[in-house]
Amino acid sequence: MYIKTITTDDEFDEVKNEWLTFERKVNNQNITSSYIWQRTWWKHFKDYEEGNLGHNKRLCILFLYNDENELRAIAPFCEVTRNVRGLKYKTIEFLAQQWGATYLDIITDKLTKQECNFIFDWLKRNRRYDLVELRSIPEFSPNFDLYKGNITVLSACPVVKIGDYGNWDNYIRKEYSKSLRQNLRTAKNRMKRENVDYQEEVLDGIGGADLTEIEQVSRSKLIDHKGCIYNDLRKESFLKDIYYSSELPSNIVKLILNDQLASYRINFLYDQSKYCFDASYDRNYRHYDLGTLLVDLNVRDSFEKNLSTHCMGAGVDFYKLKFTKNIIKIYTFLKRGNTLKGMPLYLLKRKSNQRVASKFEEELRENLERG
Repeated sequence: MYIKTITTDDEFDEVKNEWLTFERKVNNQNITSSYIWQRTWWKHFKDYEEGNLGHNKRLCILFLYNDENELRAIAPFCEVTRNVRGLKYKTIEFLAQQWGATYLDIITDKLTKQECNFIFDWLKRNRRYDLVELRSIPEFSPNFDLYKGNITVLSACPVVKIGDYGNWDNYIRKEYSKSLRQNLRTAKNRMKRENVDYQEEVLDGIGGADLTEIEQVSRSKLIDHKGCIYNDLRKESFLKDIYYSSELPSNIVKLILNDQLASYRINFLYDQSKYCFDASYDRNYRHYDLGTLLVDLNVRDSFEKNLSTHCMGAGVDFYKLKFTKNIIKIYTFLKRGNTLKGMPLYLLKRKSNQRVASKFEEELRENLERG
C-alpha cells in the first residue's frame, strides 16, 4: 500500500475528478465529507481563526492505494494548532469538523484493519502532532471499530427513515403523539381566529429565494441570545457559495404570515437524503408555534419527494424528538500523538469528553421522556 498526500490548494483542485468518481463508487453518504462541501469549506475557512476553528490549518488529505494502484480510501485530514488557556498543541482533525459538519468519516466502502492501521501509522511516521481528534463520526461508520483508540458519543442526529413508514399517513399514525397533533391544530386555529393569513411554500433550489428576507428572520435569534450565521461574513460567504452550487441540490421550506416570511428551514439534498442545515423563525410570531409547524412541513416534503432519510441535524433538542425517536449517534475518536505532550493531553481530553458525554446522555434521556 502507499499514500498520496494533498497539501496544497492546487493539489486539492487536481484530485476533484478522482475524488468525485470514488465517492460514487463507494456510495459516500456524508454530504459534509463530499468533495464539493470540503473544497468550498477550505476556500473560505483555511485562514479563518475565530472561535473554534483553530490556527495555522494545513491540509493533510491522504489518498490510500493498494498494491494494485487501486484507490481504497480518502482520509480528509488537516493539521490544526489549538490554543487553550495559553497551552498550544497540534491536532490531526477532519477537514470541516471545526464548523458546520453533520457527519464526517474516512471515505471508503469499508477499511480493513490493515488499511486503517496503515493510515494512522503513516501519520505517526510523517507528521508531528500531539493529538488525533476526529469529530462528527456517525454510528454507521464501518471504520473506527478497527483501530485502538478512545471513542465517545458526544452528540446525535434525529433521523426519520422514510422507507420504514411507506407513506405520510402511516408516519403520522406511528409517530405523532396526541399532544403534537393538538399543538398543530391549535396553532393553525389561533391564526385563523386572529385573521392571520397562513401559507406554506417549498422551493427546490435556493437560487430564487430572497436571502435578504432569510437573513432578517435569522437575526431574530439574537433576541434569544442565539448566534446568527449571517452576522459572520465568512460563514455567510461560504453558505452562499454552497446555496448557489449546482452540484449540491438545495431546498427551502417557508411559512408565510400575512405575506411576510415568518419562518424558514434550509436543507441540502444528497444521496436521497435531506440534511437540515439552517432554520429560524420571527420571534414576533413566537406564540404561533412556528417551529413545530415548520418541521411538520419539512418532513412532509421529504415524504412527497420519496427520499430515503430526513436528517434533522446534530442535537437532540426536544422539538426534534417530538417527530422521531430514531437517532444516529455521533462519535469523537481520540488518540494520543507522537510527542511528549501527547499522553497528558490525551488523558485530559478523554476526561473532558467523558463529562460532555454524560451531559449529552442526560439531555437525551430527559428529552425522550418529555416526548
